[in-house]
Amino acid sequence: MKDENVSTFLTYLEAEDAALSLLQNNYQQLAIPDAESRSYQNIAAFLAYLSHGKAYNSYGKDAPLFMKPVLLFYGMTHFMKASLLLMRPAYPESTADLAHGLSSRKRKKRDYQFNLDEVLVQKRGLFPYFSRYVCQKDLLSIQKLSMGDMLGLIPELQDLLLMQEEKQHMVPAEQQQNTIHLPSSLPDHFQYTQRRFRELLHAFSLQLTSDDQLAIQTPDIIWQAAGPLFYSTTDQQYHFLKQRSLTAIHECMAHYVLLYNLSMICRYETEWWTDFLHVSKPHEYPLIVRFLETTCEKIPLLIGSFMQQRFIDTKKAR
Repeated sequence: MKDENVSTFLTYLEAEDAALSLLQNNYQQLAIPDAESRSYQNIAAFLAYLSHGKAYNSYGKDAPLFMKPVLLFYGMTHFMKASLLLMRPAYPESTADLAHGLSSRKRKKRDYQFNLDEVLVQKRGLFPYFSRYVCQKDLLSIQKLSMGDMLGLIPELQDLLLMQEEKQHMVPAEQQQNTIHLPSSLPDHFQYTQRRFRELLHAFSLQLTSDDQLAIQTPDIIWQAAGPLFYSTTDQQYHFLKQRSLTAIHECMAHYVLLYNLSMICRYETEWWTDFLHVSKPHEYPLIVRFLETTCEKIPLLIGSFMQQRFIDTKKAR
């Protein structure tokens, strides 16, 4: 798995004919009527979303910390819209799909702690729409999401979380050549039998390579390792989630939830955000700083990987 391949692919898509071919071939594979004309209709918006996503992400990466969340959030939403246009040529199908898809508390209490905060999941909007059509995740049973849980779904934060909380949200997996060996204790964390845990792996398209061990094939691209198997760009190691209740959340979804809430805080909770950055610096401070450093690198990688997977799949189908 090489990150530079995804970066090269996103550069390749800057050419209009390459992007147009991706849209048309993808629409044809999805059996969308009038695939050629729909791709011509959407090419300008698709390229604009990618261009704006890259620009906001680049500005956010170099911006002062106090404004990073807003720029990175805008960058991510544009990347998400580009990926949605690849799967849903009529996006947005309704004005309701243009909303954030999440809602947060309007005012933070004096003893507010970010990791204990929650956001409510809306029935309509970008978050549930993206979750359904790009991440292939069903949110019908999820009403709210906590920041602590979302931080635990970012593999690059695991070492810091372990130091602060003395708690593992994921367990590292050993990789040998093209095989990932999962810890034998994992089924116990899920309260699953070995057989049921193997069924879980199969449900997430993780291919077992052994009948007597929990060994799976190494994914070809990073999009395939974004939950419940995760890939950390920091230690270049695979990790597996320990909490069964969070298998319905893709890593991209966790990034969006965190960026949404942080962008709302720095826009509308100015006093708390200033105190957080310059005065109190509570224990969440290093986690949030590390997350913001990570997400500006990880989001283009994840979304680009998704598009690259679609490119590979359409080539195989022809």
